[in-house]
Amino acid sequence: MYLDERSDRLLQELLRSPNITNAKLQEKFGLTRRQVEYSIQKINNWLEEQTYPRIGRSASGLFSISPELFQLISDKEYQQADFYIPSENERASMIVLMLMTMTEELSLNHFISELEVSKNTVLSDLKLAQSIIDGDNLQIRYTRLHGYLIEGDEWNKRSAMITAAERIMESYGGETYLKRLMHVELAEIQKLRGQLEEVEKHLNLHFIDSKMKILPYILQAIFRRIEQKQTIVTPFMIDYDELSDTKEYEAVEILIEDRPAISKEERIYIALQLLTTNILPKQHLKMEEMPQLKQAIEQVISNFEKKAVVQLINKESLIERLFAHIKPAYYRIKYALTTDYRFLDKIDQEYQTIHYIVKQSLTPLEAFIGAKVPENEAVFITLFIGGHLIDSASNITKKLRAVVVCPNGLSISKLMEKNMRGLFPEIYFYPAMSIREFEQTEVAYDIVFTATPLATDKKLFLVNAMMDEAEKMELRRRVLRAVYMINEQSFSAEALMKTIGKYADIKNAEKLERAVQEFLFPHKEEPAFSADEKLPLAKLLPQDRIILMDKVASWREAITIAAAPLLADGSITESYVEEMHRQYPNPNWNIILRKKIAIPHAEIDKGARKLGMSMLCLREGLPLEDGSELHCMVVIAAIDKNAHFTGLLELMELAGNEEKMNVIKEAIDKETIFNLIKG
Repeated sequence: MYLDERSDRLLQELLRSPNITNAKLQEKFGLTRRQVEYSIQKINNWLEEQTYPRIGRSASGLFSISPELFQLISDKEYQQADFYIPSENERASMIVLMLMTMTEELSLNHFISELEVSKNTVLSDLKLAQSIIDGDNLQIRYTRLHGYLIEGDEWNKRSAMITAAERIMESYGGETYLKRLMHVELAEIQKLRGQLEEVEKHLNLHFIDSKMKILPYILQAIFRRIEQKQTIVTPFMIDYDELSDTKEYEAVEILIEDRPAISKEERIYIALQLLTTNILPKQHLKMEEMPQLKQAIEQVISNFEKKAVVQLINKESLIERLFAHIKPAYYRIKYALTTDYRFLDKIDQEYQTIHYIVKQSLTPLEAFIGAKVPENEAVFITLFIGGHLIDSASNITKKLRAVVVCPNGLSISKLMEKNMRGLFPEIYFYPAMSIREFEQTEVAYDIVFTATPLATDKKLFLVNAMMDEAEKMELRRRVLRAVYMINEQSFSAEALMKTIGKYADIKNAEKLERAVQEFLFPHKEEPAFSADEKLPLAKLLPQDRIILMDKVASWREAITIAAAPLLADGSITESYVEEMHRQYPNPNWNIILRKKIAIPHAEIDKGARKLGMSMLCLREGLPLEDGSELHCMVVIAAIDKNAHFTGLLELMELAGNEEKMNVIKEAIDKETIFNLIKG
């Protein structure tokens, strides 16, 4: 018996969230009650066939899942393709891969046989495959002489082929399908993996797990294209000098040493596959290999600090991690190579503000690359910078120990680790690990949180890399029940206080209740950028801190006058004003939002005492070097890393609103400006 895609997705969800309700399943997957019940029946039939216990229902209607079932997530049997029916999108990717890697002419019968579907289904899948490769300017053609084939530029064909292979690998039983569809022997894949491990040693790095898994198949597909004389010919977009000087280009020799002569163009193309693969650096990367990239990253960080009004600590560590990620991203962006970040379909709400600021800070990097940084790559940079702002200090004493395992690289691992630390302050977390690091680790741990199935004799919780608040709370309840035998909802500090009061004299009931509450429900680490904790602009910039004037004599005078309300109420000291004069003796584009609002500021330790902002509005603007005029300046006093972020974001939006900025420029009283700020 086979599981269809819907039933398999429901089974995965039930294993991840055993306490999920039928209604939640309907909502999450867009199904009717009858469809859910039908899929549960199919799952149970399949479980019985595999000799696993069925999924039952408790008296309250919740799903009842045997602990034995959770071992299913790490069984090899569940990872194979012989129980699963691929979806139409997966079959379309399979057709693309077959067309690119098969050594014989392909007819409809080949597809019918390999995909085990009807002729009409294959015809429908061929249309879908065509729509998938439309963006690469490729065409699926059929001729009696050559059968089905893909026509178009070889570079674009390779991109479509690699994307198809990656998507197949992500499907259930993906590696089994790749071996079967490509007609490749396990020994060939193992040999390539061994060579890639030699490449890792040569480059002194580790490829992330998911890439190490797919790379042998990508390389095998490339070598097959070369054998078929379907080669890259003089790709005009490649800078040979830039790529041939890299250690990755040298490392290609390890992969091709026992193969027939391969052209310089193909060696460059293979080197690009290594250069664009996400890595986990071993020790310290040699950033002198690309000094201009390091400088661009430093400028991005500097821009971010100025625009976000923060001072990052331990910046060298952040720059090193960003370099490890951006080096492969540089080649991906510059040469428009395939990137498949579909698992990042949502960015954590608490990162939205910082993401906005990061995108405003990327100009130096984009200038170095010579291309705009795509949204998906910008999200990764946001996760690195956001993660760096997380205070990860933990106390290991008397705590259970946990590991977080994720195959998707540093940024997603860091986000998962941050989520787990925030949800479980009572647990000590080791730094996040890759699958290979987990398999080799010797640290003692009690719990495993993982985004992918693993075999372990410890308590294991399968979690999504990106969780919403409901999923986080459900996971916390599951862990408390399984690990501490605690039903969080069953505890009540108030009820416990009544019981204590019956048998003891309470000297300070209020303090005791707070202590009991904290003991039962330890304070959860708040999100680094939780919107609920941020003060809106109207709170940070009250009406009495707005100054309206016709004109000022100079930029220096503007800073002095704009800072006066904060100085008067003790939010800043004289030294803070002096530091702003020192850092910004002249107008600086890095602190001017949308060329409309200047935001001079200094570091916390230079005299910031209280969080706040003050505004100077000028009817006659200060002249700027590009010929425009500045009519608005806001001095910011920030006393931590993020409390001002919501107000800053509102300020950015205000600067981008031409109509509102004109109202401010022409305002005759402070009330008009403040009402505009309040919205």
